[in-house]
Amino acid sequence: MKDDFKPVLEALIKEGFHQLPDKNPGSGKPFDFKITPYSLNTKLSFKFENLEHFIEFLKLSNIQSEEKILLLNNTFIELGLDANQFFYVNFYEKGKDLEM
Repeated sequence: MKDDFKPVLEALIKEGFHQLPDKNPGSGKPFDFKITPYSLNTKLSFKFENLEHFIEFLKLSNIQSEEKILLLNNTFIELGLDANQFFYVNFYEKGKDLEM
């Protein structure tokens, strides 16, 4: 596992999310995420150096796909973010995004 992803993976595992390599119990909660130019100051808000860095994390987490990459590229355009600049990813339990 790449060391700079270790805190992210450990936090997600601690929260009971199951979409992770080697930590995939059938009873785990699925997670989703939102990208923002700022942190939401939660224990599940993490800074990524650029879009390539985040895609590397998604590959490690086994949730990367061509469709997901296309959606991410479109999200960056919609948010006016530069894919080569840092940004934050705020993870949450899938289906709980209305509470954010």
